[in-house]
Amino acid sequence: MDGLIILKHHYGHQSVKWHSSLREIAMPSVYSLDSVPVKERFARYRDLVETYYVPVSVECNRPERFNAWINGTNLGAVTAGTALLGEQDVDRRTEHIARSEDDRVKLIVPLSGSIFVTQDSRNTLIRPGEFYVTDPTRPYQESIVEDLTFLYFLFPRNILTSKISRIENITATGFDRERPYARLAADYARSLSTVLDTFEQTAASQAGAIAADLFTMALWERMDEVKTHSTAHRSAQFRRAKAFIDQHLGDANLDLEKIAAAMQLSTRYLRGLLSEGGLKYRRYVLEQRLARCAKDLTVACNLDSSITEIAYRWGFFDSPHFSRSFKAFYGMSPRDYRASNQSR
Repeated sequence: MDGLIILKHHYGHQSVKWHSSLREIAMPSVYSLDSVPVKERFARYRDLVETYYVPVSVECNRPERFNAWINGTNLGAVTAGTALLGEQDVDRRTEHIARSEDDRVKLIVPLSGSIFVTQDSRNTLIRPGEFYVTDPTRPYQESIVEDLTFLYFLFPRNILTSKISRIENITATGFDRERPYARLAADYARSLSTVLDTFEQTAASQAGAIAADLFTMALWERMDEVKTHSTAHRSAQFRRAKAFIDQHLGDANLDLEKIAAAMQLSTRYLRGLLSEGGLKYRRYVLEQRLARCAKDLTVACNLDSSITEIAYRWGFFDSPHFSRSFKAFYGMSPRDYRASNQSR
């Protein structure tokens, strides 16, 4: 069984074993890691995942608890299915695009869990009750932050571009149920997922065409409302991030993950945002904490506070490290700095 993935085809009761090139799959099929030892699942998944749709890089912080299954079928020109994917970071880069011919647009409808998606300078947290699209002809990133079960559709590009000329204006955008077509499309998708295995060929094509029409209209009705990326928008996000850092310098556990969660951004997107603004996170936090400590060392109302108390107040938790950092930045020890300012 080593090196094999079980793919059960729903033509009657036939079950077929395929070797690991998923490009050979004649949908409908089930891809499952249940028979693979837990410790080996992510490695097996990483070896095979890019052949299921388009080439991507995937990473997982906790591979020892990873799991995945995919149950898909062809509905005429549309591919649809349900899936579960464990926590992971997905990166579709330029080099992946260069060796990929598949340009179908992917649409994801989460059922449980959540996912950050980044494309075309937008970063959005998608939860159950929403859906989003990504375009494989340009780079994108996805971060599954908790096990995600979802419905997926792969639409031929020409179906969507018949009404939506610039797909990049709506990628990585959360579509909720507040608008009629979005609600109708999401409800249809959920109903469709319960009967995917039962369609005859003609009925399957009709079901896929209806899904394409509904989701195309759902995307179209938002076109005039979606706020496309602008320098002003990213500048505002940068200012928010910087303000959050400044307001939480006293938190010794402050890190990029905590900031990103508070702003509902992915850590990767936040890191890029700060870099774009010329802010090196570790250096900035250290310099700002030292500046606040230096100020408190010279304020009369803090004369009864020890140097260690002041350092801990501003997020330091190691006195020797604070003293070394302070001296390197100000050219004298905290004690000498306090004394020199009190004598003025």
